[in-house]
Amino acid sequence: MQITIPSEEVGAKIVEWYSCIIARSTDEAILLHEEIKQMLKRMEPSDSILAYYSLVEYRYTMMRDQTTDEKAGDEMIERVSPAVSESLDHLLRYMYYFVSGQHEFMHHRYRSAIRLFRKAERLLEYVKDEAEEAEFQYFMGMALMRINHNAYACSYLEEAIVTFKRLGYTERIIFSTNILAGIYSISDMHEEAKEILDENLLLSEGFPYSKHLVIFTMGINAYREKDYNSAKKFLEQNTLSNDFQDYSVTAQARYCLARALFMLGIKEEAKKELERAIRDLKKHNNEEFLIKCSILKKLFLEIDYEGIEKDLTLLEEQNMLYTCEELSLELSVIFHEQHDVERALNFMKRAYRVKQKTLTLGVGLD
Repeated sequence: MQITIPSEEVGAKIVEWYSCIIARSTDEAILLHEEIKQMLKRMEPSDSILAYYSLVEYRYTMMRDQTTDEKAGDEMIERVSPAVSESLDHLLRYMYYFVSGQHEFMHHRYRSAIRLFRKAERLLEYVKDEAEEAEFQYFMGMALMRINHNAYACSYLEEAIVTFKRLGYTERIIFSTNILAGIYSISDMHEEAKEILDENLLLSEGFPYSKHLVIFTMGINAYREKDYNSAKKFLEQNTLSNDFQDYSVTAQARYCLARALFMLGIKEEAKKELERAIRDLKKHNNEEFLIKCSILKKLFLEIDYEGIEKDLTLLEEQNMLYTCEELSLELSVIFHEQHDVERALNFMKRAYRVKQKTLTLGVGLD
């Protein structure tokens, strides 16, 4: 006769598993995942534990693959929703909102993510785990950055960094400070960004994926500083890496490399890199970067200025305001340098309008 495992015992094991995921203890997380799957086969019936498992498994997939399947995620969230609605367990409800927000974030719906994070934040007091609180602050900071609320983003990220340092979670420190460097970079504080990134490069020895991310951010910072040769050097390290060819960040690096190559006038190589970027970004269903690729193609290859305007409008309509503003400003500078004052002014006006829209919408509204 098979012995039934109490649901509380499985729940405790899932908590242990989730702690490994936050700490990015990958090997332990893999082993616990297999152990829990076997335990679930013998667990006494419990919809809430099954829901909890599904939510944590989503986070596990994020850690393992650095991406998630949008349709599968939607189905999982819909499947666990009834159990969460009926539950009085604050931790389960917190996890539901937090993971749902992460799902929205992973698929570029940043304002929706923030709305869900706000709901999770109201339940954070029941979690009583400083690592989880720091994890929440990290994700909230990232989401706020993506809608250009950088002051709020820095506040959340800095709190997360303090906790991760106290806990000794090296990769989480790198991830959080890397986002902070990105905020400095977009704010034209390039030296401050470099200081963080140089430190992170040393810190990331022994953490290949973290190092990959740091080098990517170094490439972006160099590009924003108009040091296109350095940007090319960093981004080529990303695209030539054998370990992360199927990762979304590498596909994004291909786009960024193509952009740097175009600015350097290396047109044929840029064209090939752009084609590779489009191919890889389609695999990841990354609509935001595919639109960016479309703009790059129309700017340097097709000379389709009307098409660029349409793509920017599409970014704006889909509330990808952070990207729309940055690209509009960059296009304004490019056309100004070409002495096309009218187009430069039009793109500058769009950037200003998008900035105002960001401020008007606030943090939690669409």
